[in-house]
Amino acid sequence: MIPLMAALPLLAAFILMLLDVLKVKRTVIRGVFLLGALLPVPVVLLNGLGSEIVGGWAREAGIEVALTRTNLPFIAGELVLFIFVALYSLYYFDFRNKKTPKVLALLLLLHTGLMGAFIARDFFNFYIYSEIASVSAFALVAFSDEKGSKRAAFRYLIMSLLASYLFVFAVGIIYMETGYLNVDLVRESAGPSRELNTALALAFTSLLLKAGIFPLHSWLPDAHSSAPTPVSAVLSGAVVKAPAYGMILLLSALPSGETFRAAVMGMAVTSIFFGIAGALLQRDAKRFLAYSTVSQMGYVLLGVGSLNFVGAAYYAMAHSIFKGGLFLAVGSLGRESRKLGEFGYRNAPVMAASVLTLSLAIGGIGPLVGAYGKELLYESLSGLWKLAVPLGSIGTLTSFAKLNHHLRRGEAPGMPAAWKLPSLGLALAALLTGVYLGAGVNPRDVLYLSSALLLFALLKWLGVLGRSPRAGPREIGRDVNILTAVFVMMAIAMILLQGF
Repeated sequence: MIPLMAALPLLAAFILMLLDVLKVKRTVIRGVFLLGALLPVPVVLLNGLGSEIVGGWAREAGIEVALTRTNLPFIAGELVLFIFVALYSLYYFDFRNKKTPKVLALLLLLHTGLMGAFIARDFFNFYIYSEIASVSAFALVAFSDEKGSKRAAFRYLIMSLLASYLFVFAVGIIYMETGYLNVDLVRESAGPSRELNTALALAFTSLLLKAGIFPLHSWLPDAHSSAPTPVSAVLSGAVVKAPAYGMILLLSALPSGETFRAAVMGMAVTSIFFGIAGALLQRDAKRFLAYSTVSQMGYVLLGVGSLNFVGAAYYAMAHSIFKGGLFLAVGSLGRESRKLGEFGYRNAPVMAASVLTLSLAIGGIGPLVGAYGKELLYESLSGLWKLAVPLGSIGTLTSFAKLNHHLRRGEAPGMPAAWKLPSLGLALAALLTGVYLGAGVNPRDVLYLSSALLLFALLKWLGVLGRSPRAGPREIGRDVNILTAVFVMMAIAMILLQGF
């Protein structure tokens, strides 16, 4: 039954497009879309942990899918987020626009790709489903009416395809050296080999780009901020998690050196603090949240690099919930203007409660789900690496103090209740999931909050927060060439590090 998690949304997307061609009533199309979003849930609930070979083939020749302690949090986070995004989308997109059914079908294809990638236990099918999700994401960004969305989608497309080509090349090397694509069989067959070292480095670097990790992040802020609000929520909340899961598959199957893993953790810490700095300098609310994703993916990578796959998975789940909720809330509030200071939640108590709760969750304050994820990461780290978690929490809380400082002073435009409920639902999910998992209130949370507020006040007094990087049209070919050069240099560096 596990394959139905990907098959059912795909079937719903096909039926939805067929109904659109037949000019069926909007109510039926909405129902099919919502059904496609919900159908994977009972499949997860009816299946316990375990694996399945599609078609009953032997593992060596078949396609294996599984529910494990590692991928279940990824799946849970995506499902919770996508259900609320689906409800939001039904009232966000205008059904008088002929493009709307196509957008909903693409969202279901994105749902299909993510479900398929998360349940995959072989590298090739992980690649196939990841590409389904990626292609859907490109199209959804391009569908936006935001200024610069087509450029952002094109840059996202080119860089993601480059990473995909390198990834599938690396998968070919793995197959050539081991004779298998199944993760468990590769692990049993893989031995010390320069070819496998090269394959690991190339595949891992490709996934770093797709996950938006610094310094391969520059496509992410434009793509995530230019997309329609529900699409932004899925991109930042779920799409960047698929490559993180791919990194877990790679490191669980192939031998990696300590130098390589140390470099990965160093990159994770750099991404955490670079993303925080980038967010602090933003005046565009959605770009603020996009840079925050660069930072938050650093935490996930920190778990991957330390081989704490369960910790990485639970933090990825937590990020899906609170970042998706933040995008829905801030996108709704900033419908008329995305510039901080020109809108807010002063006259919208439901939105204020949602944003404040989700801001505490992303800062790792208990008993919200972010605290549970960060505690899992913190416990597995040693030495100075441990400092990344509390210092990152203070930095994240500082950046969200800036966001809430602007939002509490402005007023929200009128909006339907259907726009308010999804962000409130995700805020409640962040709270209830944290309580369920056992995230308690920790006395050091008071220290984190007070330190963050003091740091925010200091930065505001120094005038740092009033500055923002110049944002203007850039020559897209030059941008792509620069990021490609950085990507190639990063791949070479990772090959050399894995060789030590």
